[in-house]
Amino acid sequence: MAEQQPIDNNINTAEAGPEKFRSQFAMDFDNLDQELSKVPLFMSDLPAEENDTLAALQSLVFDGTPEEVAQNFREQGNDCFRAGRAKYPDAIAYYTKAIDTDCNDTSIMEACLANRAACNLELKNYGRVLSDCSKCLKINPQNIKAWYRSAKALFALDKLVETIDCCDHALQVDAENKPIQDIRQQASKRKAIIDEKIRQKEEREERERNKKQILENAFKERNIKIQVEDKDVREKANIEYDHETQTINWPVFFLYPEYKESDYIQSFNETNTFQDHLEIMFEQPAPWDLRNEYTIDNIELYFEDIRGLNPKLIKIGKKLPLGKILSLDQYIIKNGVPSFIVLPKNSPFKQEFIDKFKK
Repeated sequence: MAEQQPIDNNINTAEAGPEKFRSQFAMDFDNLDQELSKVPLFMSDLPAEENDTLAALQSLVFDGTPEEVAQNFREQGNDCFRAGRAKYPDAIAYYTKAIDTDCNDTSIMEACLANRAACNLELKNYGRVLSDCSKCLKINPQNIKAWYRSAKALFALDKLVETIDCCDHALQVDAENKPIQDIRQQASKRKAIIDEKIRQKEEREERERNKKQILENAFKERNIKIQVEDKDVREKANIEYDHETQTINWPVFFLYPEYKESDYIQSFNETNTFQDHLEIMFEQPAPWDLRNEYTIDNIELYFEDIRGLNPKLIKIGKKLPLGKILSLDQYIIKNGVPSFIVLPKNSPFKQEFIDKFKK
C-alpha cells in the first residue's frame, strides 16, 4: 500500500484557470444587509446619496399621461386602504398625489376625493372629510358616498341641523338608502333632546327673570334699598315673593356680638313682628348664655344705619313688623339679607358696644 503523504498547509489550493467574471451588480455576501439596503425594494429609508435604480423607478411613476399617472396613484391608494387602518395615511398620500396631477378625467378625481374622505373619516379628520366631499359633490352631485360621509362627519361634529339637511339632500338622490336614513333618525332624536333641554332652560330663565322683576317692583313699592357688596351672597339670598298673600319672605340674621354668636331665620315674613320669632328662639336659654341674660323681656333690638361716613346704631321695638323696619329710610339691606343686633338690657357690654358708635 502506498504511503499517504502529509498535506502542506502552505500550498495554494485556489482553483486554477482564468479569473471568473464578476458583474458590477454582484453583491458582497459578507455585507449582505448593507448591500440589500441599496436595492429600492428593500429600502427602509430614502438614501442620502443619489441612487440610479431608485431614480429610475421613481421616474416610471410619473411616466405616462396625467390620467394614467393619476390612475396609478389611485390604485396604490386603494391597495393601502384595503390593507387596513395602519395604512390609511399612506392611502391619503397616494390619493393626494393623484388629485394633484393635471388629470382631466373627472371620474378619477371624483373617486380619489371620495376615497380620501373615507380614510379621513376613519381617522376622525372631520374637517378634511367635509372639504373633500364638497369638492366631490361639485363634480358629481349624485355621489351618494360623498353625501353619506358628509353626514357622518357633520353628526360627529354635533352639527345636527346640517346633518339633517345633508341627509335630506342625500335621500333625494337615493330615497331608500338605509344608512343615511339611520343617520338622519339619530340626528333628529339628538336634536329633539337638545331642543327640549334648551326649551326647559329658557323657561327656567324666564321664570327667574319674572321672579326678579316682581321682587324689584315690590322693593320699589316698599321703599326697600339693597346694597350689594358680595354678588354671590346676593344671588344666594332666598328672598321669596308670596303671590297668594302678596308679601315678601326674607332670610334674617340675629347677631349676638357679646358672644360672637348668631341665629338665622330662613323665612321671616314681612308681616311678622320680631317678637313672634324671638319668643320661640328664647323659649329655652341659649347654650352660650351663661348668665341667662338673653330672655324675651331682657333684650333690645338694634340695626346699623350705614349711611354716611360714620355708622349709627338705631334701636327698634320688638313688636314692630319686619316690613316696617325694612322700609325705613335709615335701613339699607346688605346683600339681600337683613340683620339685627340683639343686646341685653342694663349690661356693661351693651353700654360699651353702644359707646363705640358715638365716637
